[in-house]
Amino acid sequence: MPAALNIRDIGEDRKSAIEAEARLRGVSAAEFVRTCIDEGLARAQAERERAEWINAARAGLDAEARHLQENGPTLARFRRPGAAG
Repeated sequence: MPAALNIRDIGEDRKSAIEAEARLRGVSAAEFVRTCIDEGLARAQAERERAEWINAARAGLDAEARHLQENGPTLARFRRPGAAG
């Protein structure tokens, strides 16, 4: 059995808005708040993973830019050995 959510110091306006939204959705205020928290945590994790991916890609792009600066444009390093040219 779910326990009532004890929210302190968030203000009466927020409490009223939470209760009204929960009523509209047909769930308890506690369930609505848990859903909001879960969605917020999932969004934060996805944004963090995206930022990590961008940073990893940026390192690869920096390496490619250095290679281009040092060697000029070339596709030779991407060709398979023995492939017809």
